[in-house]
Amino acid sequence: MKTAKRREMKKLVPLIILLLNVANGFSQSMAYPGWVRDSLKSKGLDKKYELSSYLNPPFLQADFNGDGSSDLVVLILEKATNKKGILLIPGNSNQYHVFGAGTNFGNGSDNFKWVDKWSIYKQKTAHETQFDKKSGDILGGKKIELKRFAISLVDIEDGSEVSGGLIYWDGKKYTWIHQGE
Repeated sequence: MKTAKRREMKKLVPLIILLLNVANGFSQSMAYPGWVRDSLKSKGLDKKYELSSYLNPPFLQADFNGDGSSDLVVLILEKATNKKGILLIPGNSNQYHVFGAGTNFGNGSDNFKWVDKWSIYKQKTAHETQFDKKSGDILGGKKIELKRFAISLVDIEDGSEVSGGLIYWDGKKYTWIHQGE
């Protein structure tokens, strides 16, 4: 009797794995509207990157560059390396910006695997951690006035936010504002 049950279970394991993979793929594909995939394809980005949902929510939407139009930020993976990052698509432009996913950006590096949480930063000021260029020691902080929303990326250790940064449009380009350790 026990061997018959084991055989039945062995037959079910591949089916369970298949169903879990299908459910995972379905939930990831449902995270983004079709026009987001179309936009990736029209820009040729689908050859190098794939949409992902490694954080929750899977995308952010706000006017990050201050042009009055809503911009979209999505999670991506670089296909060749599986490096994590984000793609920002401005609402009033055919441009795009890649941060991480194989593209080095500030102290955030070229792989955002360290990011545990992301959100829209709506505060009017931020405190940028200042480092000694030789030793790497923290010197203190610098208060920065913000005119627009920023993208907040956070590393969490032992339940506490320990470091991260903001991706912020300074009026000319996107910059990294380091926060924490």
